[in-house]
Amino acid sequence: MAALLLALAGMARAELAIPLGESGDQLDVRVIEPPEGVSADGPLVLWVVNQYGDMAGPDSVAHALARRGATVWMVDVMDSLFLPRTDVNVRNVDGKPVGSLIQRAIEEDRPTVVVAADRMAVPTLRGMRWWQERTHDPDALAGAVLIFPSLYRGAPVAGEEPELFSIIDATNLPVMLFQPERGVYRHRLLDLRERFLQAGSDLFVQVIPGVRDYYHMHLEQPQLDSLDQLATVMEDPAEARAVQALPGDILRSIPLLAGADHPSTVRPIDPERTTPVDRQTGLQPVEPQEAPDFELTDLEGNPQGLDPDFDGVQIVNFWATWCPACVEEIPSMERLASRYPDQLKIYAIAFKQSPDHLREFMQDFDVSFPVPVDPDGQVAAKYDAFAFPSSFLVAADGRIHYSVNAGIIWDTEEVDAIVRELLEIEVE
Repeated sequence: MAALLLALAGMARAELAIPLGESGDQLDVRVIEPPEGVSADGPLVLWVVNQYGDMAGPDSVAHALARRGATVWMVDVMDSLFLPRTDVNVRNVDGKPVGSLIQRAIEEDRPTVVVAADRMAVPTLRGMRWWQERTHDPDALAGAVLIFPSLYRGAPVAGEEPELFSIIDATNLPVMLFQPERGVYRHRLLDLRERFLQAGSDLFVQVIPGVRDYYHMHLEQPQLDSLDQLATVMEDPAEARAVQALPGDILRSIPLLAGADHPSTVRPIDPERTTPVDRQTGLQPVEPQEAPDFELTDLEGNPQGLDPDFDGVQIVNFWATWCPACVEEIPSMERLASRYPDQLKIYAIAFKQSPDHLREFMQDFDVSFPVPVDPDGQVAAKYDAFAFPSSFLVAADGRIHYSVNAGIIWDTEEVDAIVRELLEIEVE
């Protein structure tokens, strides 16, 4: 089917295999070349496919790049190495695969950039450093374009500061970062920028207005001839505009990156921060700390915030409709609330979502607790909410005693025991 779509689009498709040493492993490259009649003297774009594999959105953007004269090498590292597509496996990929890709690409002697999104940003930066250690010409690669990169070792205990992979502090080649305005990591952008700059990387940042993470992956059907009709096939007009702009954004990044500093000296890397951290699941006890107050408005127009005089437990939950685990836990959260109608308050704070969308979405749920809207994510940032959903249990003393950074079933015996503990009810 993919071959048929490519043929219909008039694009040349070629295959390229890049050996990875003497082990027999190789990278399988899909080459998307400019169509007939379009000059092929543009840049070489190395597109490191996301951990989820080939998708309609990135493929459509790659073909749009080819229509502008670029040649795109699409590489699915996980598929080439026969690795299961798990978060841990992605984050454990070392620099050799992407580094070997870069090493082969610069033989083409043309402006070259590597593009990656989400968790594949970490193997991509490792690959740049691997190549940097072996090259005599660091200027041969313009740099990397990272789209909503996930550069953290994993989700810590909810409320604790997440830790960046050490490759960030070991990257001094130039990077362009496309950060969605409504993305999960938007409020961490300044700190991330400072880390790159401290490492010596010329970091360029472009905030993509009105969209959230994965915006270019929400296209369901490939648009291989043109991106002009995206407004009719994508639900979100802002996402349609952002995807239409992405090929131009990438191409404009290349001269910026190429003109930046390309050090030949490789930065040292901290081996203690090269592996992902184990995800913390279930309610975790934390050192009690004052719960940040908030002033938000719920879907009925009522003001919502922590009640300082409430002699019970208050649960501050951060969620979003695009998060399956968030949605799955709503019914059990309501069942827990029904057990303690006078002793438990729940605030299901919706992260960066429109009230109109939420009202329609919540029609499928019968809940007694309010759904306040955190339109710019400032309250989530106060709580250092990193993963979604994240929840914080506030006791009558106004302090957070437990937290969880994943979806859970709320009406279990284990959770009930914790609630009773905080309510100082003797467990039978």
